[in-house]
Amino acid sequence: MKKTAHIIAHSHWDREWYVPFEKHRIKLVELMDQLFETIEKDSQYGSFHLDGQIVPLEDYLEIKPYQRAKVEKLVQDGKLIIGPWYILQDEFLISSEANVRNLQIGISESKAYGPYAAIGYFPDSFGNIGQAPQILQQAGIECAVYGRGVRAVGFNNEIVEQEHNPHTSQYSEMIWESPDGSRVLSVLFANWYHNGMEIPQDPQAALNYWNERLPKVEAFASTSELLFMNGCDHQPLQRDLTEAIATANEVRPDVEFIQSSFPQYIEALQQNMSQELSVVKGELRSQWTDGWNTLVNTASARVYIKQENNKTQTLLEKVAEPLAVMAYIAGQQYPEYELLYSWKTLLRNHPHDSICGCSVDEVHQEMMTRFHKSQHMAEAVADRSIEWLTQQIDTIGFGHNRGIPQLNNEQPKVVPFVVFNTTGHVRNGVTMVKLHASRAYFDGLHAPHDLHETLTDYDPGTLVVVDAEGNQVEAVIVNKGLVFGYDLPDDRFRQPYWAYEVEITLYANELPALGYTSFALVSGEQQHLEEARIIKNDGRVLENEFIKVDILEDGGFNALDKTTNQVYYKLGLYEDTGDLGNEYMYKQPDGEIALTSEGGVASLQVVEDNQLKGSIQLTQTLLIPASADEQLDREIQSMTPFRIRKSQRVATMKEVTIKTTISLEQHDRGVTIVSEIDNTVLDHRVRMLFPTGLQTNIATVDSIYELVERSIKPEIEWANPSNAQHQQAFVSLSDGERGITIANKGLHEYEVLQDNERTIAITLLRGTRELGDWGVFSTPEAQCLGLSRTELKVVFHEKDVVTSEAYVDAYQFQVPWTSAATDIHTGKLAPTANMIDWTGNNLAVTACKVNTESGDIMLRLFNVSHADTSVVLESNSYVNSFYKSNILEEVTSQEEQLLEQAAVEVRGSEIVTIGMKSK
Repeated sequence: MKKTAHIIAHSHWDREWYVPFEKHRIKLVELMDQLFETIEKDSQYGSFHLDGQIVPLEDYLEIKPYQRAKVEKLVQDGKLIIGPWYILQDEFLISSEANVRNLQIGISESKAYGPYAAIGYFPDSFGNIGQAPQILQQAGIECAVYGRGVRAVGFNNEIVEQEHNPHTSQYSEMIWESPDGSRVLSVLFANWYHNGMEIPQDPQAALNYWNERLPKVEAFASTSELLFMNGCDHQPLQRDLTEAIATANEVRPDVEFIQSSFPQYIEALQQNMSQELSVVKGELRSQWTDGWNTLVNTASARVYIKQENNKTQTLLEKVAEPLAVMAYIAGQQYPEYELLYSWKTLLRNHPHDSICGCSVDEVHQEMMTRFHKSQHMAEAVADRSIEWLTQQIDTIGFGHNRGIPQLNNEQPKVVPFVVFNTTGHVRNGVTMVKLHASRAYFDGLHAPHDLHETLTDYDPGTLVVVDAEGNQVEAVIVNKGLVFGYDLPDDRFRQPYWAYEVEITLYANELPALGYTSFALVSGEQQHLEEARIIKNDGRVLENEFIKVDILEDGGFNALDKTTNQVYYKLGLYEDTGDLGNEYMYKQPDGEIALTSEGGVASLQVVEDNQLKGSIQLTQTLLIPASADEQLDREIQSMTPFRIRKSQRVATMKEVTIKTTISLEQHDRGVTIVSEIDNTVLDHRVRMLFPTGLQTNIATVDSIYELVERSIKPEIEWANPSNAQHQQAFVSLSDGERGITIANKGLHEYEVLQDNERTIAITLLRGTRELGDWGVFSTPEAQCLGLSRTELKVVFHEKDVVTSEAYVDAYQFQVPWTSAATDIHTGKLAPTANMIDWTGNNLAVTACKVNTESGDIMLRLFNVSHADTSVVLESNSYVNSFYKSNILEEVTSQEEQLLEQAAVEVRGSEIVTIGMKSK
């Protein structure tokens, strides 16, 4: 049978990488102009694959908007193949929702030009998430194409039986299966995505070219359909491709060479498939390799980028959108375009070379601006939603309380305030609220400083917090004094004022999921508090009913989990090692022994001490080698591969000051740790260590729409001494009876050491001096000098992270509390409410948003376990009429629509989207 060589013209377009965005964009404009000219002149030119993403079109049309009609025609004529993604993301380093919004927005934006390619295109992702097949299936996409994560067995000219190795395949074509059982056909770029680039037109050169390349593809192909990618990173267009293909057909008449497209190739592949394909399961992280080229340490390159991304994603997904949904239910217009702008701005930071931190410094400087722009819009959306909601909440019941004396001797006032729970689960915890007990607006009669002088003796008196039933709520109230503020009314000029600010720390008990509870600040006498203080023994002990923490002289701590009677020893110590690698991969100097803070001395200061929360700060100075030696520069300049570098660290030591704040709250099962590292040295990695003492070979790790179970021991092929891995919100170990879960904010790299203690190591900082990869690119800002701040929470629990529901604690740790003051008024919303009433076991909520096409509210959840469960939604005063949707938020079947109650079965590891209508 005659074989077909499918030649797909493309250019893998890294939006920014070894040069800044705008310099890459100039090359993109040149490429697109050349493409348009070539298609106009060459009637036989087939199609061009625009790298599976739509953002290059936006980037091009920002420069040449007059070309839009031409672009649309080329897309509609099948000459320009676009989508389905908005950008080509790193799958592991962005959130679950960001992965899905990338697909949703990519498809939506692509449709504005014409048809999109229904191909799950992952050409250069640094590993592939296990739930990708399920996401693609729900989006109606039945095929994936990727370049990493799976080893085709043919690389070593051997076949490994499938049951022994779920991450290899005899062929470049295989079946990829998600944990829930969803499957897609997938194709590996076994010879990378440049195996058909720069095809010669000269007959002899062409014969040599094809005689060399055809066997390499045939060795992996399961059918007679052979894939050749005509392009590479930022590859200029091959303008004589039509002639080169004609030459190929002349010199190798036994093969039919065609200029093809992915839709055409996949269709031919499916029609001619006769071999039984291997099934690869779950996440594809190059587990079955020597471990030196996984690029996993991009998870710790430029940690500050990951932290800012985590902050922005959380603000959008877990604050702005849920608040906008609540306001939408209460009658406010949903801020569709504002949120879309915020999302698109954020997504432009998610290409793999951007979010991975593996670009030149200028790239990451621009990323910080994008993060801030996205944050500011999300904050504005949240503020508008809160303002609307607080005016709809009935606070008239607080009016019978005793008012607070006001500035300028005005009538005493009660100050109601609302604490929102924007997470998908009932929330308990200590929150801090800043309120204005009184305001004095600038009157135009007095200069601001004169007005300020008249108010300095103001005393609000004794203040207390009450709930909607009039019960006093346990709270710590601190008077902060006069502060400046202003209103921006809709109908008049700005209104500046002086305000008397108070800081309230209170325990929020049983706040309803996706809801709120109202309180009020009033005058009154504080009731006697029975609760003991958290801090004891001059700060050496922090204790509540669940945990007792003993602070050690060296800054570490021992923790007793009272529920299981398990003691964990020497937690929270620091480890420092050298790093001879680059932004992609970590490499410790040969023979180096890690430095730790164990045995040192840390000074202790109590920073907060009351019955609700105790915090102590430990300050210590570590002596760390100043940098790697001069040999590292020579090795970098000569492009010596990082894995064989022989440099060592210098003998000169510098001081690195670390401040560690350890906090414990009332009724909490976890200890929070804030580390502030004043980094003064180069070429190193800092981790925090948590020896667990738990006998287990499995780590449960939060990943994209799944809690994945990973072996602590690497596969037999693994040669890299480091076995660091990706995480999202947490990593957890359990021996079946007890467990420990380490939650984080934007710290995506962990390693479980293969020591007797099963130590969890969390990377806090990694400094490196070069980009790496194909050239010599200096990255001084990747050394992360100066002050860095990281946040962790150590949750102690029974059983495992799912059974104990510690995953809820870990997810809620990510989400800031939201609160706002209001006034006394009637309203259509109750003082306390949950806007969406759902129940179910082993489920995590990832999104609460509005589908702007249908106007329906969408609640997305996933099953954190492998066992089947169900989610039940009840009609309430705010929503009714539920239906099961999909990842694109479509109505999958009108027959599934129910009234008053929806009970939806959820398979193990299934992602479920529920649509509902507001009343």
